[in-house]
Amino acid sequence: MSEHRSLSPALPSVSPEIHRRAMRTHPAGVTIVTLDGPHGPVGFTASSPSSLSAEPALISFNVGISSSSLAAVLDARTAVVHLLGEGDEHLALRFAGPSHLRFADTALWTRAENGEPLLHGGRVRLRVALDRLVPAGDHVLVIARLLNAWFHEAPADPLVILDGGFRSVSGASH
Repeated sequence: MSEHRSLSPALPSVSPEIHRRAMRTHPAGVTIVTLDGPHGPVGFTASSPSSLSAEPALISFNVGISSSSLAAVLDARTAVVHLLGEGDEHLALRFAGPSHLRFADTALWTRAENGEPLLHGGRVRLRVALDRLVPAGDHVLVIARLLNAWFHEAPADPLVILDGGFRSVSGASH
């Protein structure tokens, strides 16, 4: 199978408005992707990370082609994906905001042994090697190999985004 061949080239897609309206009805986990860029730390909020394969261990996430972080992603070899939990909304908002403010508060982060920025917060941190970058419409699909995972000792409930707002997902059984 060809890696980049469209299986539906003649079929038109819905408008961006319909796409956004439909996808806002489906909850997505909120994450922050951090990496060491050529001019310092880089990070951005993403709701696209997903498990892709268990063998080998692969995940994926998307970066918009207009994102201020795209150039650093294209240059990077590794990154850390932070899976956020309840109480991490401030981090999600900070890393969705102006890029020059994301790492301004040095109390919010440190560096890993390999140099990637690590945020204080989140439920799980996934260190990944960026394996493949695939152009996909107005985004770039990043396929990454999972190298390591760190789990918070007392994790909060997962943080999701639904209909444009943050929500936590209770782990309690009903």
